[in-house]
Amino acid sequence: MNSYISSPGNTARILNQYGIRLKKNLGQNFLIDTNSAKKIVKFAEVGPEDVILEVGSGIGSLTEVMLPLAKKIICVEIDRMLIKAFRDIFDKNLKDESKLELIQTDALKLDYYNLAGKYNIRKVVSNLPYSVAAPLLIKILIEAKQVKKMVLTIQRDIAERLLASVGDKNYSSYAVKANFLADFNFCFQISRSCFLPRPFVDSSVIEVIRKNGGLLEGQGFDIMDFFNFVDGCFLHRRKKLINSLAQSDEGYCHKVELIIKLLSGLGKDKNIRAEELRVEDYVYLYKNLISNI
Repeated sequence: MNSYISSPGNTARILNQYGIRLKKNLGQNFLIDTNSAKKIVKFAEVGPEDVILEVGSGIGSLTEVMLPLAKKIICVEIDRMLIKAFRDIFDKNLKDESKLELIQTDALKLDYYNLAGKYNIRKVVSNLPYSVAAPLLIKILIEAKQVKKMVLTIQRDIAERLLASVGDKNYSSYAVKANFLADFNFCFQISRSCFLPRPFVDSSVIEVIRKNGGLLEGQGFDIMDFFNFVDGCFLHRRKKLINSLAQSDEGYCHKVELIIKLLSGLGKDKNIRAEELRVEDYVYLYKNLISNI
């Protein structure tokens, strides 16, 4: 092959050769800009000691760029037609399992705790399928605590939610939960014209750095219970936080006076809305509410 898989001509040729019809329900949009692929790998600082997890490897556009640089790549793909093309393209590499492995499975059903432990994965570099990007990011952060860094291509609106500041229109329960687990940095934007088929939105490449330790770790608190609490706070976005919590299913309707007192301890008015509180404020409220149950 004279040029990269990610060149528009090669991608089109491979898809045509294998009779591949990309599925919108799986969020399949292939990067057809090699310069962007190389920039992603550069931001990820892929090196000879890295075992990389790539979710949604497709026909290997990003895999091809990383392969000469990484110690090993673990690829995850669900589409059988794409897997057939991938196996043919990377036949020699796959035969040497010390360098490249391919797992056929649904990325949302994968156990990332065991996967990361088995292969000692500390870095994820992926063009995430649009349809699963938001929940998958949280799932990996919760399960694979060995993973310290991710560089991900995601649709622009999800990136805006992750990067939103307190009070922004994109600041949501998702932003609070994600930023509880990690810090997010914008790397660069990729035009929708750099993908096949062309999506309706541009994409953003973001860097994800896991936060050291955890604001709740080692203190007997359950992270999923905390996330349910955050969801309850955002139940009615335009209502006061105390009203949302009182109407949630989490049993805080009898704790309104305590919530108001705790908000006062944060220097916040009882009329405050959910989008006006920082991640640390939510942790403070949750800890004190749980300890007073």
